[in-house]
Amino acid sequence: MELIGPSDFHLDEVTTAMLSDLAELARQVNEIRPLSPEVLRQVEEELFGERVFSSNAIEGNTLTIRETRLILQTKTIFDVRRRREAQEALNLGEASRRMEQFLEVEGAWHDIANFFAIHETLMRGVNDSIAGVIRNRDVMITGARHQPPGSREASDLVDKIFSYLAQGENVNGLVLAAWVHWAIARVHPFEDGNGRMARLWQDLVLLRSRLTVAIIRPQDRQTYMDALVLADENDFNPLAQLICQRVMSTLQIYLNAQQATDDLQGWATELVGESAEREAEKRRLAYLRWRHSVEQLRDAFERCSALVTRGGNASLEVQVQPYDIIDQSTWETLLSGGGAKKTWFFKVWFRKDEKVVWYYFFFGKHFWSLVDEAIGEYGPWVNIMVSRQYPEEATATKLDDVENTRVSLRELLVVEKRLVRRRWDASTSKMVYDLDKKPIHVAKDFFEDVVLKELI
Repeated sequence: MELIGPSDFHLDEVTTAMLSDLAELARQVNEIRPLSPEVLRQVEEELFGERVFSSNAIEGNTLTIRETRLILQTKTIFDVRRRREAQEALNLGEASRRMEQFLEVEGAWHDIANFFAIHETLMRGVNDSIAGVIRNRDVMITGARHQPPGSREASDLVDKIFSYLAQGENVNGLVLAAWVHWAIARVHPFEDGNGRMARLWQDLVLLRSRLTVAIIRPQDRQTYMDALVLADENDFNPLAQLICQRVMSTLQIYLNAQQATDDLQGWATELVGESAEREAEKRRLAYLRWRHSVEQLRDAFERCSALVTRGGNASLEVQVQPYDIIDQSTWETLLSGGGAKKTWFFKVWFRKDEKVVWYYFFFGKHFWSLVDEAIGEYGPWVNIMVSRQYPEEATATKLDDVENTRVSLRELLVVEKRLVRRRWDASTSKMVYDLDKKPIHVAKDFFEDVVLKELI
């Protein structure tokens, strides 16, 4: 296979004009550099999640953009049934971060060793046997007009790609980025991950040229695939135009974000000032409604405790020890993700014969997970967690962290005026949400679990 160099493609008038427009837009963005740290952080966080989501989605990954962002933020795989897809998101995020570090090292962007190292990161835990290894067998792309070269040619062609890159100092940055994207896709040096590697190295060249990343979206997929086919047939313009368009879109996001900050700063300050009193009243009402709901919950536990104690079984005793409900200031601190001390709500003390156990109900910050989709709303919320302690233990342990406990209750939330219970369903071995529960039913189920399952 003959590999055409980045200077050998003919650029038509449309591509040439778009490159001129790109240069002008890049000039405008460079004039407002450095962007304010807050604007830069917000935009780059938004773009990072979109980059990872889009590149994986084009390859068939079914995670949503919200799921992708959550996985990148928490570095946690929530659904073991989709472990591979979540690992792909984590790996691509790490590969993107590592790749951008090459910008700080002279010549790193055309060092072939870095290329294989990034592929190893991309495939780690997904397919370790091929991670960072050039393919040793021929591959076929279903439906493609032009098939990748044989495995014997692949290694030499990768060397040639990076030789062209090293000599590409005088090539327009967008053109060179589009070319390396096509060249990696065309040579197909790995058994898997070639598309993502092509987009990663495209972005590396763009960033090195003081441009920005080109996010090829899932809705661009057919246009993108058609453009790659035409590039295989020596018409490089559709691919260059698509990548140019996507770079300009990203640059415009930076420009708009900074302009919005500059133009709207005074307006926003004034608007916030005028609405501060109204917002304070809304928060006060929300807190009082929440407080009323949790008071009903504690009352239900106290009633159940009194009924069990009066039941006439001398070997069983239950007591509820109440604490003060957190004030509005602490409630708002927890809502915003901050920490707070002395957030105990109430303690339930059980004794059956010689066996004693304490359960502490306390307020905290609810941490969102994919399971929360069952609720249909996404907070933030102050939650009520439960921990268990035996007299011989120095500290209490959250039920989420207690192995083999037969108490199903894990967490309680007040969502609007609804009481929502998160519990472990032993029959399905899953965490589930029960929506709009009555406080007395929550208390009744909890007492039954403790007395009939834990104290037997």
